[in-house]
Amino acid sequence: MHLRFFLRPLTLTSGLFLVMALLVSLNLGERTARRQVHVIDIAMSTAEQGGFTPARLRIQAGQTVRFRFHSSDVAHAVAIGPGLGLDLGVIAPGETKEVTLSIDRPGVYTFYCNLWCSPEHWRMRGVIDVFNADGALPPANNDPVIDALTAAGIDIDSAHGAQQAAHSADHADVSITPNAAMLAALKVPDILRTPTWKRTHALVDAIAALDAANPSQTEAALAGAAAALWLEPLQDADLTDAAALYAKNCAACHGASGRGDGMAASLTPAPPAPFTATALLERRSDVLYAKIRRGGMGTGMPNFGTLFTPEETWALVDYLWLLALGETSP
Repeated sequence: MHLRFFLRPLTLTSGLFLVMALLVSLNLGERTARRQVHVIDIAMSTAEQGGFTPARLRIQAGQTVRFRFHSSDVAHAVAIGPGLGLDLGVIAPGETKEVTLSIDRPGVYTFYCNLWCSPEHWRMRGVIDVFNADGALPPANNDPVIDALTAAGIDIDSAHGAQQAAHSADHADVSITPNAAMLAALKVPDILRTPTWKRTHALVDAIAALDAANPSQTEAALAGAAAALWLEPLQDADLTDAAALYAKNCAACHGASGRGDGMAASLTPAPPAPFTATALLERRSDVLYAKIRRGGMGTGMPNFGTLFTPEETWALVDYLWLLALGETSP
């Protein structure tokens, strides 16, 4: 009886001690985890005043890092890519926004401003080198689309379509309005509906191919059918993200509706290209893709291949065609 009396308090005390020890251990674990998060402060000012500071970072794959972006002069907006899907939105003067992340895949990533903040806005970029366990970066991969264009001798910077179609003069004055009913009434060679053909040929080439298969049709009918053909794969595509990329990264120069009349159009070395049916009549989609990823030499257009994934770039090309053929609104 006395033995049970003394054992009970001892058991309760031991249990309480164990609970308290567990709580202390958890608290220490949380504090240790917080200490393991590497915090990097990044100051932002216009490119003319220094841009991002620091502008180059080096972290290890899998390391948890907290980036704190502070705007010191005007409003900026920060995104990190490619393929991370991170957009911190607008950061007002004097404001700080942060994001905590762990990048598992080694490579080179870019943080950049996607809000027009000054005439030198395009220089607002910083680099994150994410190295693997042995401290090395993986080799950069060539872009197969750009490689194929180079191998074919196609000059990405040539005047609109100079090397891409032989029929531009015959169709330059044609008004191009998509006409799905006319397309349905025509003979359409099967190859014209394949994604590869569409990406490696221009709209004017589709007009010529339809003309060869339907010689009795008028130019206007063929142009409308070709435009409808170009839009077929885009009707059910979700280009919401592409529209957002365009609005944040392209509209300042090329205009909200793709007319080449953005607020910064007068600041570029060469007038921004308009995205209209007439302007893109001879443009191949793979050339548009390549120009987006590599930039336009001599035009002031920066490269976006370090910001967007190939998939995002192709979606952006599709969105340009929606703008050109009047199937979207600003």
